[in-house]
Amino acid sequence: MSVPIRATAPSSAALQTPSGWRSWVLRADRVICWIGRLSVVLTLAVVLVSCFCQVLDRYALKTQFDAWDQIARIGMLWSAFVGAAMALRERRNVVIDIIDRHLSERVRNVRDKLFDALLLVLAITLFVKGLDVVAVGQFQDIVGTPFTYAVSYASLTTGMVFFILFLVLRLIIPQAPAPEDIFHTEPAMGNTTVSPGDPS
Repeated sequence: MSVPIRATAPSSAALQTPSGWRSWVLRADRVICWIGRLSVVLTLAVVLVSCFCQVLDRYALKTQFDAWDQIARIGMLWSAFVGAAMALRERRNVVIDIIDRHLSERVRNVRDKLFDALLLVLAITLFVKGLDVVAVGQFQDIVGTPFTYAVSYASLTTGMVFFILFLVLRLIIPQAPAPEDIFHTEPAMGNTTVSPGDPS
């Protein structure tokens, strides 16, 4: 006869929880990923609302405001650059693996680190050069809006910040787990069944 009891052993996820500086890095990563996801959601909402308002304004309200498309473009730029960084972090970006099956795991690891390092250099370069573009854009008004082109150009530099953070994480912790939501908690332990004669 078996008796159900509450399991007290820690979960496998808990046993694999990193300690020390790795736990702090992964905790910061969760916060950054939460900010990135929220940014993508908000900017896509701006695009959706702007497109809807443009149609509503054209056929119903008929106001003189004609910058809905400009606002939608700004939102699309921000969602594209930040979204690309999030796809990189979650390893959902499109890749073509023609020769992967012919390479050993060690060679693939070296290749991945090399590509991540090269992409990190490119992201840093785009960030530095993008600052100059943002500075120039401050003097260029977007017609019909209170914004300047600095708002649009800043999407590139912000996206590169996310790229840099995620690439550094991939270099220092290559096997970093997929990011969970900042409010994610471990599921409650279920019941297990043991026999009365079991020494545990």
